[in-house]
Amino acid sequence: MNNSSVDSGREKLLKAGRIAAQTLNYTCHQVNAGKSLLEIVEIGEQKISELGGRPAFPINVSVNHHAAHYTPSYGDSAVVPEKALVKIDLGVHVDGYIADTARTVIIDSDAEMEQLTQAAEAGLNAAIASVRSGVRVWEVSKEINKAIRSFNVRPIENLTGHSIEQFNLHAGISIPAIAPASERVLSPRLKEGMVIAIEPFTTYSPSPRISNIGEAQIFGFAQRKNPSNPMLRRIFSQMKLKYAQLPFAARWLAEFVSPTEINDTLSSLLEERCIHGYAVLGLPDKHFVAQAEHTLIVTRESCIVTTKKLS
Repeated sequence: MNNSSVDSGREKLLKAGRIAAQTLNYTCHQVNAGKSLLEIVEIGEQKISELGGRPAFPINVSVNHHAAHYTPSYGDSAVVPEKALVKIDLGVHVDGYIADTARTVIIDSDAEMEQLTQAAEAGLNAAIASVRSGVRVWEVSKEINKAIRSFNVRPIENLTGHSIEQFNLHAGISIPAIAPASERVLSPRLKEGMVIAIEPFTTYSPSPRISNIGEAQIFGFAQRKNPSNPMLRRIFSQMKLKYAQLPFAARWLAEFVSPTEINDTLSSLLEERCIHGYAVLGLPDKHFVAQAEHTLIVTRESCIVTTKKLS
């Protein structure tokens, strides 16, 4: 790759990060008790487009014990509860260069909710401070874990940060919030120019491992697989073009089929293994979960936070 391509990619990563940061601020300000979850995500996704980006995935609005992958369905009537930890997790891409960021909004705050949120942010900040070229992922994970546990809460063990590449949100390297001794010399080293998302989740649960707790409303494309039905294949081709083969929401299909046909269309695509679903993830014991996330570009001595909160 020549220098002009590298520079262009870097500028697009930074632009995506600026849009993501501005959109996250804007969307979080929409979160109030009684507010429609569907309205919140539609406002946020529209803001991404207005600012010159495209969603890298549907905005997640995960409430209380839900940790990830909740996005409203078409016509969803769910609202923000009177007391809630609401995780807004959104992604922006500019020509496939992705920024991924998240924040927790507290509704009717109490001390435990504040502590969970502060612990997630502390874990994120500790990771950012430790990132540089050559450091092992294990070292970053150790710092996340140490910071979170200093608040007397637990990290979610099976949700991780991840590396990012162009048009690839989860590019192969995972960055957990726990640091088993067995991984100390086996974990990969971060390299200069690598793009990573750090996203610690925190809870008071004595069993801090998430499970599938809800039906998928977010879907991803299978590799090189098209439906056999000609009409469905035409719709599918339009979807892949529109969504840049990145994750999409079931509700978005209302652009291509009538709302009453969305579920049947998804069922057909799932049956032919053209797509796969991302189930809603959360804690079965219903303990609350908090989250914080930024996207970073690894540099020789530290990192660039592309999704840094705007003042």
